[in-house]
Amino acid sequence: MHFQDSLPKMPIPALDKTLERFVYFAQPLLEDDDELLLAQRAAFAFARQEGPQLQAELLEADKGTYTSYISQPWFEMYLRDRSPLLLNFNPQLTFQDEQAPTSQTNRAARLCHSAGLFLKTLEKGVLEPDIFHTAPKKSKHPLWPEVIRLLPRSIAFYGAAATGAYALDMSQYANLFRSTRVPQLGRDELCSVADSRHILVQRGGAMWTVELFDEAGNTVPTAQLQGALDAIVSSPGSAADKPGVGFLTGLPRDEWATLRASLASADGTNSLALRAIDEAVFALCLDDTAPEELGAVNRAMLHGKGTDRWLDKSFQLIVTANAKAAINFEHSWGDGVAVLRFANEIYDYSVGMPTSESPAPHKTMPKELKFVLPPPLAESVNDAAKRFDATICGTQLATVMADHFTTGALKRAGVSPDGMMQMAFQLAMAKLRGTTVSTYESASTAAFKHGRTETIRSATPESRAFTEAFCNGSEPISRKAALMRAAVRNHTRVTRDAMTGNGMDRHLFVLAQMAKERGLKPAIFESAAYHKLSKIIISTSTLSSHALANGGFGPFHPDCFAVGYAIRPDVSGAQASCCHLLTSPS
Repeated sequence: MHFQDSLPKMPIPALDKTLERFVYFAQPLLEDDDELLLAQRAAFAFARQEGPQLQAELLEADKGTYTSYISQPWFEMYLRDRSPLLLNFNPQLTFQDEQAPTSQTNRAARLCHSAGLFLKTLEKGVLEPDIFHTAPKKSKHPLWPEVIRLLPRSIAFYGAAATGAYALDMSQYANLFRSTRVPQLGRDELCSVADSRHILVQRGGAMWTVELFDEAGNTVPTAQLQGALDAIVSSPGSAADKPGVGFLTGLPRDEWATLRASLASADGTNSLALRAIDEAVFALCLDDTAPEELGAVNRAMLHGKGTDRWLDKSFQLIVTANAKAAINFEHSWGDGVAVLRFANEIYDYSVGMPTSESPAPHKTMPKELKFVLPPPLAESVNDAAKRFDATICGTQLATVMADHFTTGALKRAGVSPDGMMQMAFQLAMAKLRGTTVSTYESASTAAFKHGRTETIRSATPESRAFTEAFCNGSEPISRKAALMRAAVRNHTRVTRDAMTGNGMDRHLFVLAQMAKERGLKPAIFESAAYHKLSKIIISTSTLSSHALANGGFGPFHPDCFAVGYAIRPDVSGAQASCCHLLTSPS
């Protein structure tokens, strides 16, 4: 936290710049010149009427605060959304397979032990800060940390930045552990505790608590953790016979809130079990499947069979019967930067631990959580299971890996790898639907105090010119190449703007919320342009990590294509999921 007191504040974009971007990004989505003219008129009217007053109020409210103007509204957006967490919000990050043979419980124990060490490091205040190094020869010199640590916290960011090292916001780590999103009517609550010692272990429909820390606060040795997990796996009685209360966490939030209240009041045993779940350091899912094919692995990590998931936990470690592993995380509390750092570190530490260590008895035996379900609640769980199956069966997932579309090849060609992937998605949609659609790519704004995310708008006038040329058989290759390069260069500019606080979406989001609270109905937020921009058809996110094999998320409305992708020196890959029944989902 050495840099937290000197991180720069996220700038509020100028109103006229945001409105310029609104018209620019809407242009390729609109049907004709008439729609574009209406968008321009709506933007002009907002700039002359409601916009200046709303902008002035936003600037005034931002004065005297040391936070991001988007932080609280974005957090509220998540907690007030009544959609199910299943597919709509919780993404997954799949770890690389390990080279050495190992068992499910051994890998799970090593990952859990590593996670415990990460938490202890975080609690002691000695976790290395997240830093973006632009001049590693300077900022990765052995003496650099010693010099920077002498700087007062009030100026530490600027001292580091002078050497090309830009610290990132680390406030989200406070909710990484011992945190649960508890459903409430109208608005959920993010609840956390300070000193719990156990994790939640799920196996089929059964749930157990296992002590991760001993009474002295030390992380339990890996051999003892494996011993506890072995005892759970070999426990008499079929886990499939358990009620599978976790299915309820995949329901719409108000419905789950009502059922949770009924569950807690039905029997004191249920209240104790819910409390143990909420206070768990994190959740571990010992999945009884053994997926091998890439699509099957992705489905196992994104949703599994549902019976052994508790989607409300801040994160769940998932380990399959064949020792594949992943993180599935709830999104309201934070974004990919914190989770990716955590994933990298526990992967690195766990792979360095012995895989052949003999398990030992845990000093505290696992405790099974019990639920008492009266007939109406048992029926609700069964109904939730059926709806879970229907939701999953209503989605398609396709994966692709390619060894000719790599960072090395693209950089040698003088084009941005990420920009090329995004243009590939634009071209795919143009061929599929013959049009350009609203596209989201996630950009982190962690360079600012309490930054969250911003939208990189990959669909631009330049991308549309590129796709139209590629779909036109009479266009010469030289023109296609020129338009492609122009679109990729432009995507780099759009990305830079989004990451530096000069995006459009979060600013318009806050202004729209303010207008609604004041009973205003500006034409811009009623326009076809705004609605087309707001309805994301291609939702994308990339991840770059040596620790991860892939990652993905679900489509959050019936017309959405959810695309998780990665580009590496030797291979690129993507997984796309949607609710459509396509002849060729690839």
